[in-house]
Amino acid sequence: MQFSFLHEVDITLWVLLAISTGLVFFLHKIIADEKWYQVLLIIRSVVLLTFIILLLNPIVNLSGESEKKLNWAIFVDNSASIKYHQTPSIHAIQSGIQTFVNHLSEKNISYDLYQFSDTIQKVKRPNIDGNGVTTNLGMVSEKIKQIESELAGVVIFSDGLITEGKNPIKDFQQLDVPVNTVGIGTGIELVDVAIQSVDVPTVVLKGDGVNVNVTVQSMGKVSDRLSVSLYTNRELLGSKHIRLSGLGSKKEINFRFRPKDIGKQNYEVRISSVEDEINIQNNRQQFNILVLKDRYKVALLTGSPNKNTAVLKRVLKQNPRIQIDHFIRKNETLFRPAIKTFWETPYELIIFDNYPIKPLSSNFVRILGKKVLSNQAAVFLISGPNQSNASLKGITSIFGITVQDTTVEKKSVFWDYSGEKLVHESESPPLIHNIYIKGRSNSSDTLAITEDDWPLWLRHQQRNIRSMVWTSPGLNTLYYYEQKLSQAGAFSTIWKTSISWLLKTGGEHENYFRLNKNRFQQGEMVHIAGNQPFEKQVSENNNVIISVYDNDNEILTRDILFNIEEQRWMGGFRAPSPGEYNYSIHFDPNLDPIQTGTFQVLESQIELNQVYLNKKFLTMISNESKGQFNHWDVRDSLLVNMHPKVRREFKANIIKLNQSKFLIFIMILLLCIEWIIRRRRGLY
Repeated sequence: MQFSFLHEVDITLWVLLAISTGLVFFLHKIIADEKWYQVLLIIRSVVLLTFIILLLNPIVNLSGESEKKLNWAIFVDNSASIKYHQTPSIHAIQSGIQTFVNHLSEKNISYDLYQFSDTIQKVKRPNIDGNGVTTNLGMVSEKIKQIESELAGVVIFSDGLITEGKNPIKDFQQLDVPVNTVGIGTGIELVDVAIQSVDVPTVVLKGDGVNVNVTVQSMGKVSDRLSVSLYTNRELLGSKHIRLSGLGSKKEINFRFRPKDIGKQNYEVRISSVEDEINIQNNRQQFNILVLKDRYKVALLTGSPNKNTAVLKRVLKQNPRIQIDHFIRKNETLFRPAIKTFWETPYELIIFDNYPIKPLSSNFVRILGKKVLSNQAAVFLISGPNQSNASLKGITSIFGITVQDTTVEKKSVFWDYSGEKLVHESESPPLIHNIYIKGRSNSSDTLAITEDDWPLWLRHQQRNIRSMVWTSPGLNTLYYYEQKLSQAGAFSTIWKTSISWLLKTGGEHENYFRLNKNRFQQGEMVHIAGNQPFEKQVSENNNVIISVYDNDNEILTRDILFNIEEQRWMGGFRAPSPGEYNYSIHFDPNLDPIQTGTFQVLESQIELNQVYLNKKFLTMISNESKGQFNHWDVRDSLLVNMHPKVRREFKANIIKLNQSKFLIFIMILLLCIEWIIRRRRGLY
């Protein structure tokens, strides 16, 4: 420690110091017996002396030397590709790393051990299992840069494959510590062919051509001629032969076909495998398309006009894609218009409104059954005020129901939905119940039930034929009750559910989005896009949210943004660990989802596509940072150049006393004490 003055001591200071000393001595002689006054004199002398010293700008120089031990940073790759190398095995890597750090301890070399993949984790001992999702060497370079001043050097054990993040070469160039690399694996790249994505519309109209764009990626040395095929169920829709180039190259294949059936249709793209391929699960991908008709022909058969008739015609005409033919029964054999038109016209849906009132003839029922089968038409029976169980004699098989013998009591009954409540109970007024039925088989579902446990709303499906029965003549009651509400009520819920199911249009307003495929590898990017217009539900400036669930646990949430250039909503996330996952898409987390779906993550990881030693990249890292590259087999040769290292540090701290807050505080404290003493002695 050294004490010095920045200001030179001149004659003025000496004169001031002499006068001050003489004055203090004189005052001490005058009042020698007053101890309290001597205390005041001492305090004032100390303050005055301190002030004079501070005028000389005194400084205190504290300096010293210390040694700081430097650590070696050992980074070990724990990504998925590590465990798929044929040599060395994952167990050999585990034991090899343990032996390496044991040698460091024997040489008294301090080290910090890290394992990295898509994250970096500091560990006490190696625990290599290859469960990392991706390899991000960019994070390793950033970590080294953060602790560079504390390092003697760096050793990285890796195969050098980057599957996530930036290229870190420039970061390694800027480091001042040597980075040694140890290469794991061999330079022979494994072979894999995978369907990377399937781009296809989510909703199409029947008869329109559908374009399917398939992207195939090949890894390793692949030059085979392969076939790519498109199937629906077991039917082959098309096949094309392609020749792949391997080495990560991609090839696009286009198919075009016209859907034959309406509803949600399932398809699958398959590509043939190659010799020694490491993963054949990604050689096929499934997708579905919702096929709709541009126009639906609906027949409305009315036995006797009633309060339901006007309501049915009104809501049917509100749908611009429905063309309605209304047939009204005049007598036993006469309809207006002529029933001949009904027999000659194919229909997608036949609605029975208060019809039949009396049992139909066996011949009429037989012809009607043939028409339903030939047209593959859906049938919807809506009970009317003139109907009873006897009215349905002979026609129940078409609807998949059986009538039950019971005493008919025409009274209003309360009712409720069988499953999830679709609307609040206050929006479900009591209804008259006049037809008592049961489902014919397990193919029947009761959607609503009365308080007496009789089906009120029942649906049935036998192969491709769908039927539905509403057993109350009070459907119009629900309609007019809903008109008094400020939002959709029971009628809209029942009607929209029925029509969308019967016409197989369910989901046409929900199938906005599609994942690029339904089967992914762990760590692979999952891309989602939406092409369907939102019909004023959301603007281009709003975000759509996708949430992914493992069972009922939400594991991630991402935004789907509108891409102006592509004119579509686009988003993405990395596939989590292997398993089956559900996802939901919504405008607001507090609202019901507009679309739900599932996807699968395979046991194989994305890094399976790249399992080889990237020696060139690891060598470049070492050369740029003045380190050296060694293969796994000769990793111990690094120990020759690894020694304990320390850094000598010289520290010098200069303290300016006239800037010391502590010294100023002491002076103020002394002056306060003097003031208190003077006040008590009556000097103020």
